[in-house]
Amino acid sequence: MIDSLTRIIQASLLQLRWLSVMAMALAALVSPYILGPSALTGRLLVFTGVIAAINLVFMLAARLLGAALEVPWFFSPLVQLTFDLLAWGAYLFISGGATNPLISILLPLVAIGALVLGQRQAWLFALAAILIYSFLWNFYVPLYIADYQMAGTLHLVGMWLVFTLSAVMVVWFILQLTASIRRRDQELAAARERAIRDDWLISLGSQAAGAAHELSTPLATLNILVDDLLDDSRLAAALVPDVQAMKAPLQRCKETLSQLTARAGHANGAEPPYIPARAWLQRLLLAWQSQHPQAELRLDISPDLDRFSLPADLAIERALANLLDNALQAQASLIRVRALARASTLEIQVADNGSGIPPATLEALQQHQPLVSTQGMGVGLLLGRAAVERRGGSLSFLSPTTGGAIAHLCLPLVAIRETSDAG
Repeated sequence: MIDSLTRIIQASLLQLRWLSVMAMALAALVSPYILGPSALTGRLLVFTGVIAAINLVFMLAARLLGAALEVPWFFSPLVQLTFDLLAWGAYLFISGGATNPLISILLPLVAIGALVLGQRQAWLFALAAILIYSFLWNFYVPLYIADYQMAGTLHLVGMWLVFTLSAVMVVWFILQLTASIRRRDQELAAARERAIRDDWLISLGSQAAGAAHELSTPLATLNILVDDLLDDSRLAAALVPDVQAMKAPLQRCKETLSQLTARAGHANGAEPPYIPARAWLQRLLLAWQSQHPQAELRLDISPDLDRFSLPADLAIERALANLLDNALQAQASLIRVRALARASTLEIQVADNGSGIPPATLEALQQHQPLVSTQGMGVGLLLGRAAVERRGGSLSFLSPTTGGAIAHLCLPLVAIRETSDAG
């Protein structure tokens, strides 16, 4: 299977070859001013065009085979570098061989080979470069210089140009390679953190499911006892309101356990049904308002949401309800919820005038770090963010200087006609 490092090396070598093509073309165009008019310029330009065409074919093939599981033999770093070595060898053969100052261009290829090849391949590649250099020492098409008095000076200038080009090639390749590897390492680190977080959430979910199973029997027993007490004529009249008040919390606990059980039942990966976005949001917010009548909740829901739908997900509902709960726990006297559709995305803003988010807590939230605070903004926010990101959305927080807190929740939407056509 192709690993990310191999892909990075492939792309870097293909891009590096374009530098070689430009150097070949530049040397061909400058040769008449150094050697005088000759047929050499045309031969070098034709040869350069062939190398450019081959590299273009390589790049098109790399794009077409980008998702391949195995590396084609012609894309291996050894084959690609050997092609560059042979290309420069042929170019030098028709332009003076070892007498051409460009002969030193073989050295940076050897250095790059030592960087990206294995130990045995690097030594074999270096040996091939030495053999090509030795061959070009005796076999080549001679150069005819019109002004022999300038030959020494031109040779020195050519050596300086080759050194400059070699330095640019080596530095450019190494910098690009290290930058690509650095990006890959950052992506791997982020994926590793997500995997650790997911493992922690799975463990937490298993504990929650076990706790739900353990709590179901005591709750059923308490519910039966409350009903029996209400049916018992010996119950004092003064205690009847208190016993009846116990029914609502018990019922809420039962509904919470039922939701947890249903959520576990949908863990088999089945796609949940799609529901209209505006109706779903209104139902959720009004249900939360009915459970918290003391909170002042102002809604601004765009009618455009009637044209979109989203998959039903109890975890998403719990995440949004958790944002409202946190605002209430922060002593907010007013909570504003604004929802609109923008570019097939549901954008929900929850703003409150509470005590705000402490700087340390806000920094932990922005860095996606687990936290446990005195306001209860710990596991709930972590679970909510994981549920939102699993659906392709995002959850971010702001703490305005004017006070309070603002949460931005974004979820992808689907046009209702698309869901109906798919059905």
